[in-house]
Amino acid sequence: MRIAYCVRALIAVLGLAAVVRPVASNEYFNDTFYEVHRVRRSSRRKHIPEEGSAIQNGFMEDQEMDKRFHHRNSRKSHLLDPEDSGNRTVDCCPTVLEMIEPLGGSNQEGLLVELYRDENYIQRFYEYSCQHSVVDKPCKFINKKLHAQSRCVQRHSFSYALVKNTPSHRNKNFPTFPAHGNGGATYTLDYIKVRSGCSCVVVNKNKKRKNTRKQHAKT
Repeated sequence: MRIAYCVRALIAVLGLAAVVRPVASNEYFNDTFYEVHRVRRSSRRKHIPEEGSAIQNGFMEDQEMDKRFHHRNSRKSHLLDPEDSGNRTVDCCPTVLEMIEPLGGSNQEGLLVELYRDENYIQRFYEYSCQHSVVDKPCKFINKKLHAQSRCVQRHSFSYALVKNTPSHRNKNFPTFPAHGNGGATYTLDYIKVRSGCSCVVVNKNKKRKNTRKQHAKT
């Protein structure tokens, strides 16, 4: 009896030890998992400010680059346009816009024609004339080697005008129009010569030498 009682007690102790050991293992596992999880979370929390600071630093660098780019562009535009005059351009042979009301003009054949006008109607034309200071003078902004050979010359074109019809220069391609109060005179369309701009011309050296030789030969 005493042996049987001891055997039962030993079995009970072994069973209790088997139960206590898994519980302790589970508690150790839970403690270890909690510590690892806490370390991971703390490491993430520490890493987030670093990412934020990196983003902030990148943003500050982008702002600094934008400032430099803006400064470079403003400096470039200032160098291109020192007078802050918009998109104004300067010609090598400057012109002047003029409005004229001529009594007559020269047509394509070189004949003088009389323009129509009365008390109520006057023909007006707009011309681009060379500035007086640049006519037959060397052009601006030209190569130094060609500067002495260049000069500004007046250019012309032809514009429509209503002129008096005469047999000497009658243009069959245009019809005639009667005018009231002008003694039965008729008028027709024709072209007259107007100033249309100022251009730069470079004279050939050989041609210039030939002209000087001819002048010396005449003298």
